[in-house]
Amino acid sequence: MKRSILGFGLLLALLVLGLFTSGRMEKRHAPIQAALDAAADSVAEENWRGAGILLQEAKTRWERGWRADAALADHAPMEEIDGLFARLLEYCREEDTGEFAAGCRELSRLVKAMTDAHKPNWWNLL
Repeated sequence: MKRSILGFGLLLALLVLGLFTSGRMEKRHAPIQAALDAAADSVAEENWRGAGILLQEAKTRWERGWRADAALADHAPMEEIDGLFARLLEYCREEDTGEFAAGCRELSRLVKAMTDAHKPNWWNLL
């Protein structure tokens, strides 16, 4: 009987921890997505200075939460996101409008996909 209660308590603790961490990941990634979308919009208006600032803000937020994400997530998408950040910095330096805007949108989509993969959905539980 004691083992059953201990096992149930452990499973309940893991469920609560999983729900907490998925909520934190969503809260941490939302500003990154918003900054990347705003950077793509800034480039459409030829505001390269603003786009660079927004890209740097998104990159800083990404790096700040990188270790926590690495503990919870698959590393392959994280490496792809890191690579896209590096490419976007170069596109911003060269002021390549098309590549920068497309890269920002793609990066925003990848961050959202990573967040969605850790939400408590029925398809994530199966």
